[in-house]
This record gives sequence, structure tokens and C-alpha cells, in this order.
Amino acid sequence: MASVRLPDHSHCLSCGDPVPFGEEYCSDACRAKAAEDSKKDRWKDILFYGVVAVAILVLVYGIMLP
Repeated sequence: MASVRLPDHSHCLSCGDPVPFGEEYCSDACRAKAAEDSKKDRWKDILFYGVVAVAILVLVYGIMLP
């Protein structure tokens, strides 16, 4: 069986399509979608840490009340 070697390539960080080696995205649309997803993830992280901080404050305040 003959061995077939693919040229060096990477995969788009957004959709997974093959792209030339060293490139991150296959199109400007994928680049924009990745930036939007990153922005959404940052807001989710901020919300999560905010909720955790409030929960810790409530617990500490509740312990100190009695």
C-alpha cells in the first residue's frame, strides 16, 4: 500500500477546516466569530466570579451574624 503524505497544514481555530501551515483562521468570518465567542466567554467568566464572590460574602456575613 502506498503512503500518501499530506502537505503541512493547520486547522482553523473556529471551524476546524484545513488552512495553510501557520495560519489560524480560514476566513475573516471565522476570525470574527472566534472574537465574538471569546468576548462571550469573558463575560461568562466575569459573571461566574461575581456570583462566587457574592456567595462567599453572604457565607462570611452569615457566619459573623450570630
